[in-house]
Amino acid sequence: MSDVINFLKENSLIYLATSGLDGNAKVRPILFYFEEDGKPYFCTANNKPMFKELDANPNCEIVTATPEFVWLRISGEVEFTDSVELKQKVIDSNELVKALYETGDNPVFEVFTINGKATIADFSGEPPKTYEI
Repeated sequence: MSDVINFLKENSLIYLATSGLDGNAKVRPILFYFEEDGKPYFCTANNKPMFKELDANPNCEIVTATPEFVWLRISGEVEFTDSVELKQKVIDSNELVKALYETGDNPVFEVFTINGKATIADFSGEPPKTYEI
């Protein structure tokens, strides 16, 4: 699992795919913030389409890649947290997030992880490495 977290730390700009409320695929950039108890954490706001899509259908997939064409894919279900402590940790880790939401108890601010399967792969011909998260 540390391979997945290290990959995310080195490549924190991630693209998240959801099923849109209109039935079409939606992809947008998000950031990885930190790991807690082996789980990666991300954020959004509950007034954004991304939250509404994940609330309606928690299945999603994220991907990020290195300039050398090594990529990480995580497929699974989103799990939102009510932990003000985890929310504050995200806010404290990023100035833009802090400017937008100010405190972890902001009712609009949402923090989530993904429970599922992670895969690290490349074009080397070697089999991908898989991890449960």
